[in-house]
Amino acid sequence: MGTQKLILVLAAGAALFTISGSAQVAQDNATLEERVAELERALEEARSQLAGLSDSAAAEAATLDAVTVYLQSQAKQAAEMTRTLATAEKQGFVAGINYPSRETLLSGWRSQLAAQQKGLPGAVAPEAEEPGRRGRR
Repeated sequence: MGTQKLILVLAAGAALFTISGSAQVAQDNATLEERVAELERALEEARSQLAGLSDSAAAEAATLDAVTVYLQSQAKQAAEMTRTLATAEKQGFVAGINYPSRETLLSGWRSQLAAQQKGLPGAVAPEAEEPGRRGRR
């Protein structure tokens, strides 16, 4: 009967081992399901963040476009004012009493206008004029 007891104990042990193995598999399955659910939540959260970034990037691009248009307009107006100053000088603006102050004014104004046109993306920088280049007539 000793052998039968041993066989019975071994059979009971094997049954317990199998049951515990099944319980472990069930626990692993639950863990996998939980993990999948967690990953799905993380994926949804990442998608939401990307959508927010996309909206933000579109708004920033629109703002950048508006700023670029504004700066191009300012540079165009500065170039037009430079031509206006040249015309006024040809018409005799610097001639007369206290002409050095008028030359100084034109020089400073040209520097300001050149600075407004300088560095505009995609634009050619204006040529710098030499001080007193136009001079008196």
